[in-house]
This record gives sequence, C-alpha cells and structure tokens, in this order.
Amino acid sequence: MTTSVFMTNLVWVLLLANWIVEWNWREKFANFRHNYLLQAFLVLLAVHLIWLVGTENMAYGLYDLQKKLPLFFIPLVILTTPPPQGKESMAIGFSYVCTLLVVTVIGLVRFLTIEDLPYREIVPYISHIRFGLNLCLALVLLAWATLKCDRPWLKVANTLLSVWFLVFLLLIHSYTSFIILLVTSAVLLWTYRNRMGKKLRTAIFAIWGSLVLSALGLCGYYCYDYYHLRPLSTNDLAATTPNGNRYKHYEDKIIENGNYIHHYVCEEEMRQEWSKRSTVPFDSTTSTGWPVSTTLLRYLNGMGVTKDSLGMTQLSNKDINAIEKGIANPVYLKAGPRKMIYVLCYEYENYRCYHSVSNFSMLQRIELWRNGLGVWLRHPLLGVGTGDVPDACQARLEANHSALAESHMHTHSQYINFLLAFGLVGFVAIAYFFVRAIVATRSCRRILFTALLCIVLISFVSEDTLETLAGITFTALFLSLLSTRYPHQ
Repeated sequence: MTTSVFMTNLVWVLLLANWIVEWNWREKFANFRHNYLLQAFLVLLAVHLIWLVGTENMAYGLYDLQKKLPLFFIPLVILTTPPPQGKESMAIGFSYVCTLLVVTVIGLVRFLTIEDLPYREIVPYISHIRFGLNLCLALVLLAWATLKCDRPWLKVANTLLSVWFLVFLLLIHSYTSFIILLVTSAVLLWTYRNRMGKKLRTAIFAIWGSLVLSALGLCGYYCYDYYHLRPLSTNDLAATTPNGNRYKHYEDKIIENGNYIHHYVCEEEMRQEWSKRSTVPFDSTTSTGWPVSTTLLRYLNGMGVTKDSLGMTQLSNKDINAIEKGIANPVYLKAGPRKMIYVLCYEYENYRCYHSVSNFSMLQRIELWRNGLGVWLRHPLLGVGTGDVPDACQARLEANHSALAESHMHTHSQYINFLLAFGLVGFVAIAYFFVRAIVATRSCRRILFTALLCIVLISFVSEDTLETLAGITFTALFLSLLSTRYPHQ
C-alpha cells in the first residue's frame, strides 16, 4: 500500500474509532435499512470484495480494495452522525472554497517561478484533472451562494473568485472541467427553471446562452485559424531554396497553423544554421521527448516560414530557447484557449494522417476505451475480476501491437473499468443501488447534490475517477455531505 493510501485510511480509521466511542452504535444502525446511500457505498465495496474470488493477480486486487476503503469509511462516518446545521454548513463550504483559492495561488506562484513547469505539475500533490473537479464544484457553490446572498459586495467577491477559478482551469489545460461545467450548467438550468422567477430565469438563460455562444464562437474561430491555409501553402511549390538546395515536399498533408508541416523542408540548411545558433545537438531529444529536428520543423512551420536557412534567420534568441525546451509551436508560448484548441487540432491531424495516438491525451483515451471494451466483450457477464484489470488491458494492447503497450495504462473511464472488472452483473448491481438511493431520498431535488452528481458522472466518461485516492475522497465525501446536509432548494 502506498504512503498516501495508508495515511488516508489511517485518518478515517481513527475517525471511525472516535465515532464508535462517542456514539451508541445501535442507535447509529437503527435506521440503516433506510440509509440507502450508505447501503449503495457498502454494495460498491462488497462487489470489489466478491469479485476478488478467482482473480489471478491477488496482490493488485488487495491493493485496489485497500485503496477503495474510504468509499466505506467516509459515508459510514458522515451519514450516521448528526449533520451540520446553518452556519456550520456555510463554514464547511467557505473553508473548502478558501482552501482551493490557496492552492490556486500556490499553483500560480509555481507557474511564475519554476521555469518550464508542465501544466500537469502546476498544482502539487494532486492530479490537475482531479483538482479541476474540485474547482467545478467550487464554481457551483459560488454561483449558488451568489444567488442566495443579498449583499452586493459578496456577490462581487464571488464573481471575481469564479472568474479566477475559470482562468486557472485554462492555466492547467483542464478540457474535462470545461465540458463538465457546460453540461452541468445546462442540466441545472433546465431542471430547476421553474423555481426561478420569470425575470431571473430570462436573465440567467440569456447570460448562459451568451457565454456558451461566445465560447463556441471562439473555439470555431481558432479551429478556422488553425486550418485556414496561408499563402505559403496555396502558392505553387518551389523546387529549390534561395541557396540552390532542393526542397522536400512530402505529401502527407498534415496541417498546423495553416501550413503544411512537411512542405518546403531543407534539412541540410536547417541543421547547418541550427548548429550556429544553439549548443543543443540537432539530432538530440528535448525534455518533452520529441526530437529537436521535429520541434524546429514545427516551430518554423508555425511561424509561416520555409524550413531552410532563410526561415532560420526569422528565429529570435527567444524562439531558439523555446525550441530547445521542446516548445514546438509559437502559439504554445502563451497559455490560453487558443493553445488548448491548437493542441487538440494537432492531435487530430496526427491521427488523420498517421493514425498515431502516442503522446496525445485525447487520442490515447479513445485507444484505451476501445481496448477496454474489447476486453469486456470477451467477459461480458462477470468481467475479469477486481485484480485482473491491468493485466487484461496490457495483454490486449500487446496483442494488438498498440503504441500504448508500454504505457501500462488501463481504461481511462470509470464506466468501462467497472464493466471490465465486474461485468454486466456487477455494474448493474452498483448502478441499481445508487439509483435507488438517489430516487428514494429525492436527493436530486437538491441543486447542489444534482450538480455534484453531474460532475462525478460526467468525469466517469473520460476519467477513472475512483481509481485514484483524490477522486475516491472527492466522490465519497461530497456525495455523503450534499445528499442530506443541505435543505431542499
């Protein structure tokens, strides 16, 4: 068991011990048969335990079970103790949002002070994706608090904090979070539209519609800008460089920044000029894992110049330094939505031209989903068992000679992971008890719970949320808190 898993379980074991000492356990379990959400979490853990039977990789199965223990401890403690009331509930929400604010400030300081810090490492000690889920929930809490409060200064403070959290999501490139926010806001607005006054409903829908259309328009513009061919790509192809050396014009038609990457390539002149400008060998590899030659080629292409000695003269010292660090496109020098869209477009171009998925997060997900579903279809009813998921995924990747065979990644989707591990039988059992809990307790009549449920369920599509400690804690803690801790809205 890793240190983080051990320490987290130790904390919850101590809380459980205190819970046993302080309260009469018979009173706690007197209404257990009506505590449907706690039963659902218990079934989830029980399925993991039952499906250990017959598993071949028992070591991983036991580790996975130990990692999932907070799914039992957290709901057990929270759902069987008196809920916080009034100011206590507000204090919990306030502390949570303030904690996230502190973490974002720490992340910003790291981003500004640590040179070449990857966006995945801006937030320390937690996956940027899991942290994005927390920011999504915080944004919902801030929006809810803004609508409820009647103090103008507090509304302004909540709005400014919300804007900062959105900016931070851009900084950490959290595509998943923006999709979650879009879908969650749409679900909430449509589900609870009748609770709003006509004027408020009209205003909120107008603001939401304007923001969505603006975001879609911006994404559309950047996609158009990426693919709109520049003059260098529309003119007749020259045969030789100004120095008389021959160009190579490859016909793969891969596009970036409106130019064909492999047109107007004279590697001889690029190599010669690069050696004059940099001490980094032309045939070496950058810190990002890409060859310097490929990085230089893409950077020149992104600038819209030929890949020869003439194009090399257009590079400033800042550009040379960026290429040495593995930055392959001038657009990547600045964080923001344009960079995020360009990265996705380049991933798609590589898949379109080469069917390549290596080093591309979105395409890797698709490959892993396809691989995981393929394994599940061979064990549709009972799955492969709690401990055999990584081995089954790895075996199929190797059998299909996938580029991800050396990555040791699993499914990258919680739904597929459950299907693969427990089959339809286990998956339906888990889904039934959680749906029953939500319906029986009418939890979805609470706005905050509905929002959290959307965040969690949407994250399950592209993330194996319950396979990491941060995701497990986030899901178990807030589902337990928000299911009964806030009054009917």
